[in-house]
Amino acid sequence: MRKIERKLLAAVLSSLFAVMQVSAMDTGLGVGNGGAVINNAQGGFAGMTTGDGFADLNFNGNTHVNWDSLNINKGESLNFNAVDGANNLTILNTVNHGMSNIYGQINANSGIGKLIISNPNGVLFDGAKFTTAGDLMLTTKDLTNMRVEDLSNLDLSNSKFSQIYNSEGNIVGITIKDSNFEVGGEYSIVAPAINAIKSTLNAGSLKLVTSNGQDYVSLGTPKDEKQIPGVRMEAVNIDGDVYITAPSGRVTFANGGNINGNLNVDAKGAVALNYNNNGEKLVVTKDVNTNTSGQISFLRNAEVQGNLNMSSSGGFVDIGDVTVGGDAKLTTTGINTSGNKNFNHFVHVIGDTNVGGDLTVESSQNIHIGGYDYDAKQLADGKLTVGGDLYAHATDGHITTTIDTSANKITMKSDNYNILTDGKATLSANEYDFSANGYIGGLKGTENHTVDEVIVSVMENYKHINNSTDPANINIAGGTITNINTPTSAYISSANDVTLTGANAGNIYLTSQGNDVNITGDVHADMITVGKETDRLKVDYPSRDYDLTYTNIRDNAQVVVNGNEEITYDLTNGTNGYNRGQQIKGENTYLVGPEGPINPDPTPNPDDNENVKVLRSYERPAALDAAQPYTPVAYAADLDDDKVDNGVRKNVDGSVTVVRAYPMVN
Repeated sequence: MRKIERKLLAAVLSSLFAVMQVSAMDTGLGVGNGGAVINNAQGGFAGMTTGDGFADLNFNGNTHVNWDSLNINKGESLNFNAVDGANNLTILNTVNHGMSNIYGQINANSGIGKLIISNPNGVLFDGAKFTTAGDLMLTTKDLTNMRVEDLSNLDLSNSKFSQIYNSEGNIVGITIKDSNFEVGGEYSIVAPAINAIKSTLNAGSLKLVTSNGQDYVSLGTPKDEKQIPGVRMEAVNIDGDVYITAPSGRVTFANGGNINGNLNVDAKGAVALNYNNNGEKLVVTKDVNTNTSGQISFLRNAEVQGNLNMSSSGGFVDIGDVTVGGDAKLTTTGINTSGNKNFNHFVHVIGDTNVGGDLTVESSQNIHIGGYDYDAKQLADGKLTVGGDLYAHATDGHITTTIDTSANKITMKSDNYNILTDGKATLSANEYDFSANGYIGGLKGTENHTVDEVIVSVMENYKHINNSTDPANINIAGGTITNINTPTSAYISSANDVTLTGANAGNIYLTSQGNDVNITGDVHADMITVGKETDRLKVDYPSRDYDLTYTNIRDNAQVVVNGNEEITYDLTNGTNGYNRGQQIKGENTYLVGPEGPINPDPTPNPDDNENVKVLRSYERPAALDAAQPYTPVAYAADLDDDKVDNGVRKNVDGSVTVVRAYPMVN
C-alpha cells in the first residue's frame, strides 16, 4: 500500500509542477499589454519554445491551457505541436481577460485532433491565417473549469454562455474578417454572434451554433434593444458543408459568396440568404436546406446547383432571381400569432427564377408567384421557369400569379380560397390542373385602385371571391387542361390550341384566340361557354351533362345546346364564317368536313343509290397518320324538285347517316 501511495503522491506532485512551471509565462506575442500570457497548463504540456515573432507549444497528451490574455500581432505565429508520437490530442485554450485579437497566424500539426479556443469576451480574427490538420472549435462559452479528463466528452450544444453583452450593450461574439482558415476536420463556432466577412473557410464541414433564447432572457437585453445578430456571413468562400443551428438570432448571408458543399440552416429567427447582395451572387454547389420558425426566410440572387428546400412555420418564404439545378420545395406551416394579430403566411416566387427539376410550393396560407416592389408600391416583374412540374397548394389562402410562368405541368390547388391572376401573366405548360373553393380567374383594377392594389388587398386581407362581377382570364399558352374544379366560375383564355379533359365546376368560360378548342373526357359543369375567338370547336363525349354555349361566327348568334342535346354543325372547316366541330354521342356520329360549301360537281359520278348523288369525297385530315387504316366517307345530298337539300352522309360500307344539310349553292 505504501508503494501505491507514494506513486499517487508523485503523480500529483508532477501534475502540480507541470502547472507551476508555465505559470504566468509570456510568449511575447500579442497586442499592447494584452500579449499572449499563459497562466497555467494542465495535462500533457511538454514545454514551449519562443523566438522572434513565434511561439511553439508542445504537447504529449490532452491539455487545458489557461491564458491570462491571448493576442497575436500581424507577422506573428502561434504553433500547437503534438510531440513524442502523441496523436489525436485535444488542446483546450481558455482566456481570462479581454477580447482576443488575432492578426497573425495559428497552426496545429497532424497529431492534434481537436484545437479549442474559448474566450467569453469575444474573439476577432482580422487578416489572420489559421491552419489545423484536425478539428477546430471557437467559442465564447466559458470553459475555464473544464477538466482535462472531460475534454473527450465535450458537448457545447446545451451549455450556457456566461456573458452575452459587454459593458457597451453589444453582443459578444466571434468575428472573422479578411482571414483564411484551412481546417482539416470539422470547424465549429459556438457563440451568440458569429460574423465572417470576406474570408475563406475551408473545412471538412463548418458548424455554426448560436445561443438559445433562455440565455438571452437570463442575461438581459442590449441597451439599444437592437435585433440579435445571430450568424452573418458576408462574401465568404467556404469549401465544405455548412451547418447552422441558431436557436436565437438572425441567420444572414450577404453580398454573395461561394459554398462548395451543402448549406443547412435550422433556426428560430429569420433566415435571409443573400437578401442584401450588391449584385453579387451566392453560389452553393450542392443542396440548400433551411428550416425556421422565424417570420421571414429569404433567398435572393443565388445559384443552387443541387436541390433547394426552404421551410418556415413563422411567416414568409421568399425566393427571387434564383437558379436551382435540381428540385425545389418551399413550405410554410402553421400560423404564428403576435397578440391578437395573425402574421400573414406567404410564399413568394419572384424575379427571374429557374428550377431545373420540379417546384413544389406548400403554404398554410397564401402563395404568390410574383413579387412586390416595396419602394414603388407595386407588383414586381419577373419570370418563373420550371423544367419539371410546378405544384402549388395553399391550404388556407389564395394562389396568385402575376409573372409569366412555365413548366411541364402546372397544378394549382387552393383548399379554401381562390386561384387568381392579374390578367396579364401567362402560364405555359403541357398540362394544367386548377382547383379552388371559389373563383378561378383574373382580377381588374377599380376606379380608385390599380390591379396591383386590388391583388395585394385581396391576398393580405384574405378576401374570398365567390364570383367576379368584372372577370378577367387566367391566360395560358395552350395545352391540355386535365382538371377545373370550382363550385363557382373559371375564366381561362388560351393563346393556342386547348383541350379540356376533366372538370367538376359551375360555369367554365373557355376561349382560344383563333385556334382549336376540344372538350372531351370526364367533364362535368353547369355550363361551358366557348368564347367567339375560336372558330374551331370540338365537343366529344357520349354523355355530356353541361349546357354548351358558343357563338356561330357566321351570324354572331349565340347558340345554347342543353345538356344531352345533340349537336350538329354546318359542314365547314371553320373558315368564312362557319364553326367546325365534332360530337360523339352514343352511336350517332356527327362529322364536319374540312372544307366549306362548294359548287356541286357538274358531272357527278353515278351512285348505287339512285336517290343520292355524290357531291364531293371527304378528304383525309392531315392530322391523321397515313400509315393507319382509314375509311373515307362521301358526303351526299338528296336533290328534289324543290331544291331543298336534306343532307345525308353516305358511308363506304353502304350505310347512310342523315346529317345537317348546308345551303344549296348555285
